[in-house]
Amino acid sequence: MKSYLALCLVIIFLGCASESPYEGVSFARYTKQTFPETARAEVFTKDVEKPYTVIGELKAIFSPDLSDEEMVSRMKEVARGIGADAIIGLEREVVEIAIPRVFPEPIRRKARHQPLDIASPEAEEEKVLLRGLAIRYR
Repeated sequence: MKSYLALCLVIIFLGCASESPYEGVSFARYTKQTFPETARAEVFTKDVEKPYTVIGELKAIFSPDLSDEEMVSRMKEVARGIGADAIIGLEREVVEIAIPRVFPEPIRRKARHQPLDIASPEAEEEKVLLRGLAIRYR
């Protein structure tokens, strides 16, 4: 029973693993079909007229210090690596990410049923979220 549970956990973990070489860039595969790496990937904010297969969704969180060109370049590199010809529906959004508290003052013990607050509402950092669908032309 324990080995079965361990096997299930490994399968779940591998199924959720990102196929991205960059920290902050994640890829959720929508198809079991795999494709060879492509030499070039295009980027579109809207849909394309060519027939295609959706490989999956790319999401990336970047520092606002990076230029838009650098962010898109990293997304395109991941797209090429998974065999995508293009990224469609690319959206850019500024999001606020809570920064974990450093605990400058002594931590008070809470009752066991109360979770410890590890994020401070006043400690947030702005990041840029890019997302789009990786596609392969038919």
